[in-house]
Amino acid sequence: MGEVPKITDLAKVIEPHLPAGATLESYTSRYLTKPGENYGSIMLAVQAKVRDANGAVKELPLIAKLPPLTNDLYWQIFQPERTCVTENAVYKFLSPELDKLQLQAGIPPNKLFDGFPRYYGSRISLDASATKVDRDAVLVQENATTRGYQPGNRHKAYDLGQTVLILHYLARYHALPLALRLKKPQVYDELVRPYFLKFDMNTNIAPEEKATMDSEVLKDIRAVATEEKDVERVKELLGLYDDFQAGKDEEDGPFTSLVHGDLWINNMMLKYDEDGTPIGVKIVDFQIAQHGSLVHDVIFLLFSSVDVKVLEENYYNFLSIYYKAFVQSLRDVDVDTSGYSYEAFLAEVQRVAHIQLPHAIFMMKVILADNSTIPDDFKDVDLSVLSKNTGIKTILSHYEAVLRLAKKFKVFY
Repeated sequence: MGEVPKITDLAKVIEPHLPAGATLESYTSRYLTKPGENYGSIMLAVQAKVRDANGAVKELPLIAKLPPLTNDLYWQIFQPERTCVTENAVYKFLSPELDKLQLQAGIPPNKLFDGFPRYYGSRISLDASATKVDRDAVLVQENATTRGYQPGNRHKAYDLGQTVLILHYLARYHALPLALRLKKPQVYDELVRPYFLKFDMNTNIAPEEKATMDSEVLKDIRAVATEEKDVERVKELLGLYDDFQAGKDEEDGPFTSLVHGDLWINNMMLKYDEDGTPIGVKIVDFQIAQHGSLVHDVIFLLFSSVDVKVLEENYYNFLSIYYKAFVQSLRDVDVDTSGYSYEAFLAEVQRVAHIQLPHAIFMMKVILADNSTIPDDFKDVDLSVLSKNTGIKTILSHYEAVLRLAKKFKVFY
């Protein structure tokens, strides 16, 4: 996998986030993720030795996230100039403001939203006055695996219990920034809004690359579609999703919040008790977070990451579970919820849901990619992984199910 990138001046990044008087003695690092598990960045597991104010040295396991240094294609597609700044803002500004909002509403410290990993500093450059992200950018956070959080397995979809827990976390993740916008508009406009503007991943993808990606998806859809008009509709939806990505920032509405934008199995970590019951969630990878309808996250999550049978039996139930948790989360921080009827929420689902279907369909190529089609080295991962996964049985049967359920639940048309 080649040499692990060095992090210059790590102490300067993390020391302000350590207990008073603590210093970084030394650290070692290794690659954390295999290629194919994370596309927009390089993830390093960092084992830091920290000396506290009394001179005792303790191990502190951290994760350092660097932009895609070695892969020019990914630097181009993932546009770290925007994505690093957005993700840093979640930890640097949003998270502390949400904590304050909850505490001021009387929520006890041990009951605060805990869906973000703990933050240990970030920078966009070694030059403190820089305004542009460069190759020395880094975001440091806790290594949540040492506290029992496990990354998802993209080949194993979520079951009923996992999905219900995630929907509760997602509802709070959406409700709290919305409450901040309603209750503290000045704070929101200054510290949050500017960092979550529209993001279009297609900006730097050559039109012919894009056309190839779409045609690989349509080839598989054609193989499982019962009618030609279904293929045409998926083609239309792919266009609608592109238009959505390239569109203007969404207006503030009752259901406009900070959309994660990429909420699938690899971007959540779950914690389990000794009986294997899921009890906690950490949401990660906020690179493409943006203002938008919270329905984008709900639908993409359900259609990309939940077991097909579980989704079929519980789709409307899931919408209701999410909605109740969302409204309760608003009430918990004293937001008036009289304008948030279930009918209004379902109308928002009808307005938005179909836009996320092509996103879920496209991501299946990545989620269910055969491990053997992913190169061993970060530098060699490219978009050919999509064409190598055309016609794969697991993907085809998933596409068949997605089309069927999307029609059944009136998301397709």
